[in-house]
Amino acid sequence: MVDMTEVYELLTISVLETPAPITASCLTGNAAVVIDVLRATSSIVTAISSGCRGVIPASSKEEALALKAAHPDALLGGEIRSRKIEGFDLGNSPGDYSPQAVAGKRVIMTTSNGTKAILAAERGGAGPVFIASFLNLSAVAKRAWQEMSREGKGLTIICSGSHGEPSLEDFACAGALAKSVLNLEPKGAVSMDETARKAAEVFESYRGDILRILQDSPHGRDLMEIGFGEDLRRAAAIDSMSVVPAFTGKAIVALDQR
Repeated sequence: MVDMTEVYELLTISVLETPAPITASCLTGNAAVVIDVLRATSSIVTAISSGCRGVIPASSKEEALALKAAHPDALLGGEIRSRKIEGFDLGNSPGDYSPQAVAGKRVIMTTSNGTKAILAAERGGAGPVFIASFLNLSAVAKRAWQEMSREGKGLTIICSGSHGEPSLEDFACAGALAKSVLNLEPKGAVSMDETARKAAEVFESYRGDILRILQDSPHGRDLMEIGFGEDLRRAAAIDSMSVVPAFTGKAIVALDQR
């Protein structure tokens, strides 16, 4: 029988500020969580919570349109430069993904950062790949901890960032998630890497004011300037949803649907 105390000592929660360091198979043996608070993972979590059958991530508009040809009944969703893509059914606002819009349907989604990060995590060999935001933070923390404790896997939290640069909102959310997972470990033997510790410090410096994190972020300010302030308020609703979406390699579905 495996002594889990010894396994715990080998487990680390690590944070990547962007997906840039991910290479083929570099995450093999690890579970991963992908975060893009503003706005892809907030929208995906909302979609799955609204009864969406699955979200198929695409790396570009062209790839999304090719997938649409293979899945003609699916809706198209996403953005370029923060705005809904012309001809698509849905944008990248969490409010777009209501039960009325997506229940019982599949969505093909492409965004500037989040869907690319999800695909990068899968190419990196991580398994499972969870999708998180502030909306489902505690639910993902519990499932991630189960994966670590039952399977002896490390956890890599991947921030999508913004156009290759780190983003405050993703980093703070990663810190909140890392600390939540760590708090579930009764023996105190799982560790956070240096980046995860810094992320937790950033989150804690805001004393639970999630909306202020989003308003302080450069991307959040940009979204407010072009009329998407409501998206920040929706994305700040911490633990308002209990779904744990996971990427199967084909689509993102609720974990119990895998």
